[in-house]
Amino acid sequence: MLQERPPSSSKSKKHVNKDSTEYRLRRERNNIAVRKSRDKAKRRNMETQQKALQYLSENERLHNKVEQLTQELETLRGLFRQVPEGALPHQRQ
Repeated sequence: MLQERPPSSSKSKKHVNKDSTEYRLRRERNNIAVRKSRDKAKRRNMETQQKALQYLSENERLHNKVEQLTQELETLRGLFRQVPEGALPHQRQ
């Protein structure tokens, strides 16, 4: 004969003896897991912030390099404009 089980419900809770060794052990393990998870999240957050600072610094350095190269290009274009036509060898016509 089959025994009937009470219907499983997310609202039904198992009665837990909070004084039991098993309960205390589970709570301690859970507390350790929570602490570990939170520490890991904090480390990840700090690493992300550090990377963001590095990327900002790198971005600024690259913008400065682009500005420098743009100025250098404009200077060289100005110099080439001053060269008389036909003065450069192998100039295409």
